[in-house]
Amino acid sequence: MQFSHVSATQGQWIVDSCATADPLTVVAQIPVGYERYARILHPAYDEDDQAVRWGTVANSRGHIFTAADLFETIAGWDAQGNPATEDAWEETDLPVDELPVEQWQALVKILSATNTKDYFVAGLWGGYAFIEGGERIQIDYEDDLELSEEENRAAEAAALAEAQRPAFTADVLATPALELGGGYRNYRLFEVDGEFLANPVWATTADGEQRQRPSLVFPQDHSWMLSTEPYDDCTLIGGSAQLIEAILQDPALEAIEVGQFTRIGHSN
Repeated sequence: MQFSHVSATQGQWIVDSCATADPLTVVAQIPVGYERYARILHPAYDEDDQAVRWGTVANSRGHIFTAADLFETIAGWDAQGNPATEDAWEETDLPVDELPVEQWQALVKILSATNTKDYFVAGLWGGYAFIEGGERIQIDYEDDLELSEEENRAAEAAALAEAQRPAFTADVLATPALELGGGYRNYRLFEVDGEFLANPVWATTADGEQRQRPSLVFPQDHSWMLSTEPYDDCTLIGGSAQLIEAILQDPALEAIEVGQFTRIGHSN
């Protein structure tokens, strides 16, 4: 598996296309002009840790959901996730903020089939604490009864320093990130191969392997683009009619077609 840092200028085409779009529309995340667009819905999980599809929730309430619906609308919840209707769905929490690994790998398989060069540009959201380390990362240290107080404090300090060590080198951190607006929408860009994209491991830290799915992905020819906003419950993608159709038909994925000007969260 391979990945290497690249300049944020490789994502400037996204900035140029999306900067003036209505922030609620699909093209605020995915550039305008693709043949078709789709919204891949992230599952929720029930109390038995079983994935629950949006369609299951909608069917339980007789709700016919549109491409613009939020999960809360489908479930009959208010904005805080509390029941707002008598028939509200009460069996799950909110959907997860990234595709589960099996669904991610199914999606990458489809995407890789369109890319003969087998390398991509992937954007890692800059908000993950492990990237820069530092004081945002704290640890729980349990004293060793075999050590003195002084020795325990020294061991704790060493463990904290290791946990707070940046995952990336100083030259990567010094390079400007891709800024897509909205304050938190900043991304470190990397060139990755298909194997890495399917099973990303950005770093191994004191908390273990950092396996976050990338928030942005596109091939060098920009023939498609994928975007998962931080904390979002779906992944958006634009591309050729053939690619979007393959995604819509894949049984591993729950996807719904959207228009480029669909306003997510608004039915009109």
